Amino acid sequence: MKIKPECATCIVRQVVDAAKEISREEEVQFKLISDSLSCIKEVYGPKAVPAWMGTKVHRYIKKISGNQDPYRRLKERANKLAMRYLKNIEGDLKKYDTKPPMERLRYKVKLAIAGNVIDFGPYSTDVDIDKKFRETLERDLRIDNSRELLQDLREHQRILYLCDNAGEILFDKILLEELKGYCEVVAAVKGGPILNDATLEDAKYVGLDKVVKVITTGCDAIGVNFQEASQEFLREFERADIVIAKGMGNFESLTEYSIEKPVYYIFKAKCPPVAQFLDVEVGDNILLKS
Repeated sequence: MKIKPECATCIVRQVVDAAKEISREEEVQFKLISDSLSCIKEVYGPKAVPAWMGTKVHRYIKKISGNQDPYRRLKERANKLAMRYLKNIEGDLKKYDTKPPMERLRYKVKLAIAGNVIDFGPYSTDVDIDKKFRETLERDLRIDNSRELLQDLREHQRILYLCDNAGEILFDKILLEELKGYCEVVAAVKGGPILNDATLEDAKYVGLDKVVKVITTGCDAIGVNFQEASQEFLREFERADIVIAKGMGNFESLTEYSIEKPVYYIFKAKCPPVAQFLDVEVGDNILLKS
């Protein structure tokens, strides 16, 4: 998926958010933002892929600031937020233990999408996460390929699950526990800090490694970049019968490749360019089979 002109608004806002996380001094913030605008100018254009454009800009911010994890505080906050939400829905989760497989799978996919709102990439750092979480659970799946997913789960043996953000991986964990009832599952997180994407540290914090095998992409690219990925990641991608990709970054990047196996995209359409690409509304919940 290529960028739209309005993607400039999002990437500039991300730079401002990152600068504020790096320093509380306005002089430093102005310098970081000003320098980063030159990087945006170099990578912004009609052929750019949003996730890869964002990768270059955020790597540049890390380089010039000397801060290799500007979103660390926000990721810690996201993990704590997710744990609080989980306590609130434990009763609902237990109710679904006895539901039919299709109904249970669809609910846990929606729960994973609700976790996807804990995202400081397309959303500002001061967004009302509580409100967006509730709204997400109350909405149906606008694109709903859950029946196809259940059928594929019953017919195949191995899944590679691409994680997205810190915080939301706690809800991925719930979905992964469900998927394990059908297939062998491997989960992949980022190989280094970028934006608020989940790393191995975040995966261990929420106990994801106690549920499934966890690997990294081998790099800090937003989404997936096969040219930069580790051999371990490429091997697991090749071995997988099904790929499940969480979040818009994975969607934006993987749609640039020809992949000859089922790929399921699970996310909330958070911005007009992605919504227009799919012919849905901003805020819609998506479970799409490629």
